[in-house]
Amino acid sequence: MTHYYIGIAASSEEPSSSLIEKSREFIDSISEYNGLLRIVLGGYWGLMKYIADYSVEKGFDVILVLPEQPRVEPPRRDRFYIIRCELGYRSRSIVLVKTSDLLVCMGGRVGSILEVMLAYSFGKPVIVFRDTGLDTDRLENCFREYIDERRLSRIYYVSSGVEAGGLVANILGLVKHRNMLC
Repeated sequence: MTHYYIGIAASSEEPSSSLIEKSREFIDSISEYNGLLRIVLGGYWGLMKYIADYSVEKGFDVILVLPEQPRVEPPRRDRFYIIRCELGYRSRSIVLVKTSDLLVCMGGRVGSILEVMLAYSFGKPVIVFRDTGLDTDRLENCFREYIDERRLSRIYYVSSGVEAGGLVANILGLVKHRNMLC
């Protein structure tokens, strides 16, 4: 069976309740594919912690790519796969993005912006949430569908978790795999 890895760029700060709700809506919208999808995060703090815990609750495997000296040690639990890459925070982002088939940016600051740029440079599709109240909201004003004239990968901007989930399914062609899960 084919597995796809969904990288998630997310704020390391304590998130707003609306951002938590958008992230849950996204996980719910892809949960029918949890036998095919794996979630990849760069840590276990801020919004990433909420996403990791909710993803496991919904039956997903979660891969945590931890930098050296992570802010928080994740618990050892079923469905958490911890990779201690011993790289700095920025270098760790390369591992996260290279591991992923596509990147979903749920809002953040420079680290999430860096991950969007990396995903684009590696030719991986990027889905960016709008209206998060964080610096990644500026990306759509700077870049529309592509960052540069090379058009290495497409950037999509979404307003809801359901919209993001639909894009993930379309980009990865998951509808054709639905019968394999039954």
